[in-house]
Amino acid sequence: MPSAKKVSKPAKKSSGAKKGLIAAGLVAGAALGVATAYYLNTPKGKKMLHQAEKKAMELQKKLTAELNKTKNLTKERYGEIVEKLLAYYSKTKELSASEVPEIKEYLLSKYSQIAKEFKSVK
Repeated sequence: MPSAKKVSKPAKKSSGAKKGLIAAGLVAGAALGVATAYYLNTPKGKKMLHQAEKKAMELQKKLTAELNKTKNLTKERYGEIVEKLLAYYSKTKELSASEVPEIKEYLLSKYSQIAKEFKSVK
């Protein structure tokens, strides 16, 4: 009878190492949160936060005005409106080029919610 060879399995990372990495990630995230909160409470951070809120309110007003001009809102039409607004804000330098993709993604992700509100108003 031939002898059975023992097949060695690849070594698994210990669960302790995984837990250590997760804990380190949580600690780093918490530290970043504390640093961000601290920065936003400084005069410079408060000014930056105020400017961001002001930009968001202006963008919301313009988006609402454009939506009010629209009789039939489709996803494509909504995308066109968002593109138009972001092009305007990019051209006027009120938004930096690095902010545009994130804002665009956020606004487009809100289409379902906007469409529901649009239907209830119209």
